[in-house]
Amino acid sequence: MKLAPRQLESHLAGGIGSLYLVSGDEPLLVDETVDRLRRAAREEGCDEREVYVAERGFDWSSLRAGLNNLSLFSNKQLIELRLPTGKPGDAGARQLVEIAEQPPADKLLIVITPKLPAAATKSRWVTRLAAAGVWIPLQAPSAEALPRWLTARVQQAGLQCEPEAIKLLASRVEGNLLAAKQEIDKLILLAEDGKVDVKTVQAAVGDGARYDVFQLADAALSGNDLRVARILQHLQQEGIAATLVLWSLVREIASLSEVAAGLSRGDSAGRALKAAGVWSSREQLVMSAVRRCGGQSARQLLDQAALVDRIVKGARPGQPWPALLDLGLALSRGSPSAGIAA
Repeated sequence: MKLAPRQLESHLAGGIGSLYLVSGDEPLLVDETVDRLRRAAREEGCDEREVYVAERGFDWSSLRAGLNNLSLFSNKQLIELRLPTGKPGDAGARQLVEIAEQPPADKLLIVITPKLPAAATKSRWVTRLAAAGVWIPLQAPSAEALPRWLTARVQQAGLQCEPEAIKLLASRVEGNLLAAKQEIDKLILLAEDGKVDVKTVQAAVGDGARYDVFQLADAALSGNDLRVARILQHLQQEGIAATLVLWSLVREIASLSEVAAGLSRGDSAGRALKAAGVWSSREQLVMSAVRRCGGQSARQLLDQAALVDRIVKGARPGQPWPALLDLGLALSRGSPSAGIAA
């Protein structure tokens, strides 16, 4: 069965199972989930633990041997299998299907993978593991949900944090949950009487935020100018290629233009979005940007993107990052810039 992370405690209250699949790209969430499963296993007498890492050339027969071996020191044994790529290959997939169909009674197997793409979630080895055991997919909180996540964490730590202090903390650790945990641990030591205000966060918390080009695109589509500027600054400081940043913005502008063109032809919103290849989870975000932008502005944004492309590639005078900022803000506001930043 598929289990949401918030359901894990209630699930374990009924006893731990014998087969788990834990997937996710956020190291903190993965580590904490696996640690919780380890504790539950120890509580039920599972005192031995073996770890296998299925990298290239991995001998899958060693895993089967470990599952078939009798435990010498405890009634039950914990075996962890890490798939760094999330791809077990044909031989590994067959082994995992066989294990799912006949899981060893005296073993607890935890399979740990990165976030699984949509195609992988439908593969036979994943569906069989999920059917025979428990699949826990983990996802980092979005920018909008991060303040709620932080509020819960600081409360668990015994702290009382002002709403404005939570907002500031979120802005400084976004995209980096491990940094968030470390900063909360620091606040436990520094907060007087367990109370945290803006001054406490300003004094104690460094800027450990981590962003990617997809967050930039979403910020622009949502019309958040300040967030667009902040993310671009971080991407530049982190040495992200300007061409990759431009690609993320052009992709969204092209989608907006295609959706707007479909609507102008009389297509329904659903049909226009589908034709543009917009994922269902992003339809609302894209439609809000289309309404803000309109068809003519979308075409003008494409023209501006072409000019920025020439700047980024050195075919036109100008500075790439100011030009990218102009383009990001133009997309955010739904209106092309009067001129390209030079």
